[in-house]
Amino acid sequence: MEHGACGIAVLLVDSLTEYTVVERSQKGTGIDYWLGKKGANEPLFQAKARLEISGIRQGGEKDIETRVRRKETQIAPSDGSLPGIIVVVEFSAPRARMRTKNA
Repeated sequence: MEHGACGIAVLLVDSLTEYTVVERSQKGTGIDYWLGKKGANEPLFQAKARLEISGIRQGGEKDIETRVRRKETQIAPSDGSLPGIIVVVEFSAPRARMRTKNA
């Protein structure tokens, strides 16, 4: 399920935002991936955004929204000048919710 949620999230971010996945983040950072602007030639960790992903095997709208809020709290310690994107994928329907936290 984890890899499926990651795959869907990467496709959504690439299709719906100005960002693309640059690299996996280190464990303990509160995020899953670092994002960079498409086509940018900037140094590492410049003009980046953060991506946090979660998957739910089966749940309703309330479960999805609860997970999104939990993920917002999880990435809060790394809030600052970089935007954050949260993607929660629910597999029984299937559906996904993407929310952006501006810097």
